[in-house]
Amino acid sequence: MVMLASLLAVAAAAPAATELPSPVSRAPVTTRDLVELADITAPTPSPDGRRIAYRLSQPSVDKNASHLSWFVVEVHGGGEPVVLDGGAVRPDASGVPVETTPVWDADSRGLRFLALKDGVQAIWHWRDDAPLQREIVDEADITDFGPSADGGALRYSVGATRAAIADAERSAYRDGVLVDGSLNLNQAVAGGVIEDGQRVMRRISSPWFDNRRILWDVAATEKTAVPSDPAQRPAPPPPAQDIASRAANGSLAEIVGERDKQQLRVTRADGRLLVCSASPCRSGKLRALAWRGGSDALLLFEKDRSEREIVWLWAVGASKAKRLTVTSGALRVPGQPPRCAVGAEALYCADAQPLVPPRLVRIDYSSGRTQVLAEPNRALAARIAAKAEPMAWPGGFTGYFLSPIDAKGPLPVVVQYYMCEGFLKGGSGDEIPMLPLAEHGIAVLCIDAVRAPRAAGMEGSYALALETIGSALDGLAAQGKIDPSRVGIGGLSFGSSVALWAIRKSKRFAAATIASGQISPHYYWMNALPGRGFTAVLDDVWGLGPPDTAPDRWRSVTALWDIDALDTPLLMQVPESEVQSNVELHTRLKRAGKPAEMIVFADELHIKYQPAHKRASYERNLDWYRFWLKGEEDKAPDKAGQYRRWRQYRAGQSLPVPAR
Repeated sequence: MVMLASLLAVAAAAPAATELPSPVSRAPVTTRDLVELADITAPTPSPDGRRIAYRLSQPSVDKNASHLSWFVVEVHGGGEPVVLDGGAVRPDASGVPVETTPVWDADSRGLRFLALKDGVQAIWHWRDDAPLQREIVDEADITDFGPSADGGALRYSVGATRAAIADAERSAYRDGVLVDGSLNLNQAVAGGVIEDGQRVMRRISSPWFDNRRILWDVAATEKTAVPSDPAQRPAPPPPAQDIASRAANGSLAEIVGERDKQQLRVTRADGRLLVCSASPCRSGKLRALAWRGGSDALLLFEKDRSEREIVWLWAVGASKAKRLTVTSGALRVPGQPPRCAVGAEALYCADAQPLVPPRLVRIDYSSGRTQVLAEPNRALAARIAAKAEPMAWPGGFTGYFLSPIDAKGPLPVVVQYYMCEGFLKGGSGDEIPMLPLAEHGIAVLCIDAVRAPRAAGMEGSYALALETIGSALDGLAAQGKIDPSRVGIGGLSFGSSVALWAIRKSKRFAAATIASGQISPHYYWMNALPGRGFTAVLDDVWGLGPPDTAPDRWRSVTALWDIDALDTPLLMQVPESEVQSNVELHTRLKRAGKPAEMIVFADELHIKYQPAHKRASYERNLDWYRFWLKGEEDKAPDKAGQYRRWRQYRAGQSLPVPAR
């Protein structure tokens, strides 16, 4: 175990807590508030630098849908924003909304974007002097678009036609479906995903669990369109924000190597080589770079705690770089627009901080001043009454301790282990209702995951997580901040596996929640058909072969043969696409009289994307932790049934177990 004295010293040296004053009179933050939080993506400056466009996603619990809008605002403030209908959200393979970037017209007086409306994804065009119109529509949905290399034309991609997809779906329903490696039997065969109000069929598109709409493998067709008015042709693409970027003058900037061998090199058009010696270039943590337009300078994005990024401005050849800001950063997933856009005079970021919900900010290069351009969650921000203390522990672990602003005495606490980036909303996958827990006097300890060396296997990462969680809890208990007898743990994906491992291997947890399917023999056989590549991934990451040839490995990794150790009350709220992997675990727990139950959400992917489902999951997790950590019950009449069950679990009762 990590030495307690060392842990306390490191925690004490962490940055000061983020704290928002408690308003005199306010409505508490609820689970609905978290679900309906407005999110900002894809900030994109106009070519003349006078305006910026961004996308706003607004979920609605009552409509059980999210709506997209594009906003155009002046970068120096003033005037009313232009608001454009962005259509419906399309979830990606995991359930996260697909993000797209708009394309400005060359004269900065209009822009184009992709929108899914009435079952058709097309290119829409807006101009200052004209209404929004659907400009380019194809027999197939347009999946991607952008300016040609010289900016003179629009290029776009299409796949299978909508008619062909509809025929394939009808045939699959009418004639049956061949079971092969592309069919995910964890999802409804008739279609287990909602897009623009319609259920659609998907098929597996990778060795793991990536999935795309049926006929996704039809070869894409690339097309071009040239607007007749030169002013309305697309502006040339900006320099890339990536590990390599080429400037207009031909200079190539590249991040090469990793960690202590990482370098930033600039190769001039004439072949001259410059190596950056400024501190961020030597940190080993650079994740991306981008040229500042009209200047021989680079924006550098350096990894900070919790997926945040420190942004630097470096004049090529200078010995030092100018620190501009710390942003909420992004996971930098291929195909996902960056959270910050590089302009000629300023950086524009869709930013969020632990207690500051998403907003759009402008950071001036010269003065370093931050200006808020859009604050869609301002009313919610004014109601937050909590403090978030940044924490750090030996081994490179970081996180936050979230607690009520007026907390007195040791608090019950819920641990969320995985990622703590941005606004402290719900953790990875939005499953732990952090601020509502604080409203009810329950603290949250969010810890960023660190993986064990590859040789230690996945169990090594689980064990490292449990050791760090235990040390962090011991440190907080020694400071009188938490009650070690009232600790919960929960999470999604890797975080859910850590939570299940923790309650198998430790008795310190009084309640647990998980939101994902777990590895089991059934999980293996559901996905191990030849030709898919799943078994190679499972062997590479978990060291698992077929259950009948490696029973000892399976007993170590899975909880199915360790039911006696699972006494912690366990709530599983899983998507329909993963529930079958947990059926045996749930049944074994119930037959053993353990305090466990499982809720399944229809038409859901790995991360729940339907607002009504997210609200229900948040609310039930909140009730579960209040019940087991504080003995509290919500008096709402529609919750009476759940509390009858839970009181039965607490009394040690169980349903009758069949004799055979």
